[in-house]
Amino acid sequence: MEEDLKKLKGLNFYFTDDMKQTLFDMMAIQKMLETESLDKKERKQLEREKERLLKHFRSELHANNPVEVSIVRAFLNMKDNKR
Repeated sequence: MEEDLKKLKGLNFYFTDDMKQTLFDMMAIQKMLETESLDKKERKQLEREKERLLKHFRSELHANNPVEVSIVRAFLNMKDNKR
């Protein structure tokens, strides 16, 4: 696995301030989900918000790094085909 990752080492991804904030928000929500005692409704709301943020992040990642995302997808697809 480590050898395979070395092939992708030269890729440089561009992260906007919005993407960085989204990552921070997702990590904060994940930490709350892991450590807080939440009722079912609160947990569900946090999980929905985390999923919304993840979709937003993915969209921004692809929009700002289309070539890099395509390279990683192709690489992962090749690995899946080898199995």
